[in-house]
Amino acid sequence: MKIIDLTLEIFDGLVSYTSHPPIAIQAESTFENSGHRYTAPCEGFESRFLRMSDHSGTHIDAPIHFIRDGESTAEMDLTKTYGAAVVLDVSSIKAPYEPVTADILTKAEQRQGITVQPGDIVLVRTRTAQWGEGDFFAEHAFATCAGDWLLEKQVKCIGLDLANIDVHDNMKREVHLKLLSAPIYIVENLVNLEQLPLHERFTFMALPLKLKNATASPVRAVAFIANK
Repeated sequence: MKIIDLTLEIFDGLVSYTSHPPIAIQAESTFENSGHRYTAPCEGFESRFLRMSDHSGTHIDAPIHFIRDGESTAEMDLTKTYGAAVVLDVSSIKAPYEPVTADILTKAEQRQGITVQPGDIVLVRTRTAQWGEGDFFAEHAFATCAGDWLLEKQVKCIGLDLANIDVHDNMKREVHLKLLSAPIYIVENLVNLEQLPLHERFTFMALPLKLKNATASPVRAVAFIANK
């Protein structure tokens, strides 16, 4: 079994969406300020103070993010965050600032010889550049029809390599609303999708933290690839 890490590294100062505050990771307890409380051979301990949006880094959106009275991350159905998955690589099909459409997703299926099944988790590679490179935050993600396509396919979770599944200037946020109402969970800011197999299924996992009333949760997103 091969494990592929699909998670963006979180570090002090990281901005993973333009309207969210930068992540802060600061020293709290150190060997120097805690050592006097301990007896050799213990030299003390280290811990960090974290401050971040619940949408920081690679994260999964809970329905309450856009659905009034929707599920928080503590209430999410974990069976939808783990299971059989496929990756659809549309990076060579669409133009850099062209939204992903239903037709583009269908074309990727046909090119790769794979069909999305009900209950699948679908990951979409939209670009060849690395996370954050170029005009990353300006690139367009999913057109409304792509959200409809995922609903028709009855997938249980969707992930992508951009910070927002909606086109940024579409303030109706139609894709978020359509999917989270189902609910189909949304994982944003994935990395390393180019390492996934294009013609076969694998297992994907992105478990949210059990955060009461949180609208999203950072996740450690991984793919499990069976050895042949």
